[in-house]
Amino acid sequence: MTEVKTTRVSDVRQKAKATARSLLDGSSTGSWRRDSKLSDYIERESIPAIERNQFPKPLRPNTQVRYVRCLALLADELRGMAIADATRPRQLNDALASIASKNGTATARQCGKVASKYVMRRLVTDEVLDHNPLRDLDLELPEHIARRKPQGGQALTPDERDRVIAFLIEYVPETLPQPKRGRYSAEQRTAIRQRAVDVTLLQADTGLRINEACRLTRADVDVDADPLTVSVTAEVSKTHRGRTVPVLDPRVSGRIRERLSELPEEGNALVFGAPAKPECVWDSSNRQKAIKALYHELADALDIPLLHEVSSHVWRATLNTEWMQRGVPDALRSAFFGHSVDVNRESYTDLGGTEQLVNLLRSRPVENPVSING
Repeated sequence: MTEVKTTRVSDVRQKAKATARSLLDGSSTGSWRRDSKLSDYIERESIPAIERNQFPKPLRPNTQVRYVRCLALLADELRGMAIADATRPRQLNDALASIASKNGTATARQCGKVASKYVMRRLVTDEVLDHNPLRDLDLELPEHIARRKPQGGQALTPDERDRVIAFLIEYVPETLPQPKRGRYSAEQRTAIRQRAVDVTLLQADTGLRINEACRLTRADVDVDADPLTVSVTAEVSKTHRGRTVPVLDPRVSGRIRERLSELPEEGNALVFGAPAKPECVWDSSNRQKAIKALYHELADALDIPLLHEVSSHVWRATLNTEWMQRGVPDALRSAFFGHSVDVNRESYTDLGGTEQLVNLLRSRPVENPVSING
């Protein structure tokens, strides 16, 4: 009995010494400490704070996407490192320099600014750090301009686009086996694939940006219009221009109607919310992974190698090319794709503009258009 009591006393003393060391080296006594992983802090505290957007001056949706990407890049560079080590000036500089070499110096500098405000300041507030190490840090970054990705100008042919739509309309996600480990159940993984299918169908028929598609609400869909239309609000639009786009393919509009029948009646219900939490916007990193996995499957199943290489931007390039070849004027195409060009004197959100586009697109299709930048 005496030996057991001695062991317990020893354990208590060891814990007390560890706590004392934490206090002496400035680490927090709360849920986050200096020996916690910085990547965990970013992904559990900083990124969710941006996604919740509960700030005195709320961020615009596109700004949220950019900031989340910046923090995701930094988290990947510092993954596995304790806060105490990751926040040393030289370590931070090296991480941002690595981001600069891969993504461009401008992106790295933005990562530093976002991290300073949404990571380091929060760590100071949470009493994990006693100062913001990025506040006065004179960054030494390589001058690098990221190479323009060629995806924006790569397009599928009209036949390939139609084959993708036909395949996805009949697509039934395979019921995946229950994983031995991981954050998602078999049902959730299947739901993720189905959401990727539905979003891709909409993009392939309308050219909406993925962020625009994932933020559509019930109120943004006009089921009484002929054809059915979806509206992108100025708040969501990348170029701050609201626009209304027709869903010309009846197969796709039918799928949207099916989706609406599953939603709550509230106008603010998201049409393509997060698979696990339909009331929330689908996380950009998670949806990117799901979309990419679907594209790889489509590339192999339909023998369209380009889908191994491109992002969801391919649908904008594809449709912009098709519509140009069908004779749709530059001003009308620019308005409906949400491009910021001088000729865009109005947003074409009125019914007359929609009818003009519909009439033009119901003309004879082209077989092999020349690809243009979307």
